[in-house]
Amino acid sequence: MASATQEYLENINVLELRNYLLKPNLADTFSQYFHSKFVGPMNELGGYTLGEFKISNVNDRFVWLRGFTNMKTRVKFLNDFYINSATWREHGKRANEMIINSDNVYLLKPLHKNVFLKTDKVVTVINFYICNSSLDKVIELFDTEYIPFLKTINVEDISLWVSEMTENDFPRLPVFQDKNLLVTISNYQDKNEYEAKQKAIDSMDRLEKSMQELITIHTSLLLVNQNQHIDGK
Repeated sequence: MASATQEYLENINVLELRNYLLKPNLADTFSQYFHSKFVGPMNELGGYTLGEFKISNVNDRFVWLRGFTNMKTRVKFLNDFYINSATWREHGKRANEMIINSDNVYLLKPLHKNVFLKTDKVVTVINFYICNSSLDKVIELFDTEYIPFLKTINVEDISLWVSEMTENDFPRLPVFQDKNLLVTISNYQDKNEYEAKQKAIDSMDRLEKSMQELITIHTSLLLVNQNQHIDGK
C-alpha cells in the first residue's frame, strides 16, 4: 500500500466492499492490471485501497475494499478520479473490457469507533448477516457473546460493519444499502489457521443456535489476499 493509506487506516469511516464479475479466467490478469494502474493514483486522491482479493477457487471474481474518511471525501474522490483523472481516462476502458458486472457493492460504516482495518494477511473472511427486524439483538449477541468467544480462541483481527444509509451521492456507481445488514471482516495468517478456528466456532452449538434464531440469511466469502502474490510477499 502507498504510505498515504497507512496514515489514514485508523480513520476509515466509510467502506466500499466491491465484488466484480469478470470475463472467464481473468482474475489474475485483472488483479495485476488493477494493482499496477489504479492503486497508487487512487490512494493519492483519498480513495484508499484496503485489500485486493480473489475468491478461493474462483477464476472470474475480483473483490476489493476501498475506504474513505467520510461521505464528503468519498464523493470528492469519485469525481476527482472517475470524472477528472488522467489515470481513469487512460486505463479505465481496458479495465471495463475485462468486467461483466461491477455493481455488486456494499456501502458500509464501522459499527464501533476506532476500527483499524488492515487486510494484509493471506486469508480474509467476510460474513454477511441479514437480520430482518432483529439487527439490534444480533449486534448485542455479537458484542456480549460472539466476539468475546472469538477472543478466547485468539481471533482478534475482526471488525464489524453496518450499512451506511446516507444517500449515495455518486449514482453512477450504484451501491447496496440494507438497514438489516451486519458484516464482519476477519483476517487469518493462512488457510490452516482459518480452518482450525472455524472448527472451534462450529463446535459452539448453543451460540450457533442463538444466532440462527435471529439471523435471516448468512453468507460468506473466503478470500485470498492478492497483495501477497503481486508484491512478492
